[in-house]
Amino acid sequence: QKSEEEGATVKDSKEAPQDASKDMDRSTSDEEDVATGANKIEDMTDDWVEDHMKDVTVAVIGNVDSGKSTLVGVLTKGGLDDGRGLARAKVFNFSHEAANGRTSSIAQEIMGFSSTGDQVIIERMANTTANSRNTTWQQVVSQSERLVTFSDLCGHEKYLKTTIFGLVGQCPDYTMIIVNANAGFQRMSREHLGIALALRIPFFIVVTKIDIAPQNVFEENLLQLHKIVKSNAVKRQPLVVKEMDQLEAAASGIFNREACPIFCISSVTGEGLPLLRNFLRCLPSRLQDSGLFRPPSSPAEFHIDSIYVVPGVGLVVGGVVRAGRIRPGQQLLLGPDKVSQFKPVLVKTIQYKRVTVESAESGQH
Repeated sequence: QKSEEEGATVKDSKEAPQDASKDMDRSTSDEEDVATGANKIEDMTDDWVEDHMKDVTVAVIGNVDSGKSTLVGVLTKGGLDDGRGLARAKVFNFSHEAANGRTSSIAQEIMGFSSTGDQVIIERMANTTANSRNTTWQQVVSQSERLVTFSDLCGHEKYLKTTIFGLVGQCPDYTMIIVNANAGFQRMSREHLGIALALRIPFFIVVTKIDIAPQNVFEENLLQLHKIVKSNAVKRQPLVVKEMDQLEAAASGIFNREACPIFCISSVTGEGLPLLRNFLRCLPSRLQDSGLFRPPSSPAEFHIDSIYVVPGVGLVVGGVVRAGRIRPGQQLLLGPDKVSQFKPVLVKTIQYKRVTVESAESGQH
């Protein structure tokens, strides 16, 4: 009887670890289910942000006098240039820029597309004031299903630092390199291309002024672009877009950094502009692919790139939300200052694309 009891005790002691291990496996699987569920919720949140991110930012770079500001004005205002600076005058921030025809600051313009794919045109080549620009932006944002924001950067060598700041601080999704059909791919364009490659920003090329370029010069410069794009430093496949059927392949190729779409346009005659507009509408967001932004569930982080003091309002800062979500009434820490300290500040109001909103989340400018 004693041996039987001992045997029973031994048997029980052998079964006990198995039961314990079963309980541990059960609890581990429960923890894994909870973790998987949390990951799914976070992934769903990220996917929601990606799907609802209707704004794509395009930095416009290229050599001086290549027609960057003119093209931005033509695309966003829905009209054509007169060949004497009509379109670019609607984009410049300062009077001295309009006087000498050269951009020395970062100018931003937006173009919107409705749910049907048509461009939302509010203001054509009318006189532009600060109030009229605010009204125009508000109407474009309210009527658009998708937005494309242009950052018109400087082309002159003297303002290269400002251009680099725009490419780094603005976190653009894509870069549009403007090339003059008469002058070809010049030195500053090479500098800009090198910066875009170093920052791993997908790019495409727009050849402007094809209406005044001799055919032989245009063909030589286009051949030069093909060689540059295929070179070991760039390693892209050039794709000259001439038909609407090529737009899907062009958008997919630039997103995967496999191809470099090339568009040939004229801001005066309008040749090639419909293709370029539809291509911009098809560009997907790179919110997650860029790796520059953290999810809205993360702690809020806002990078300041501009500061204004508005009479009757107070201090206004502009920039990019790099992580989290910010709401009016929320307290944030501003810094670091010269002694690496942070000061508490209170968010009073938020504007996104010059429209007052209830919150700003990761990826918004």
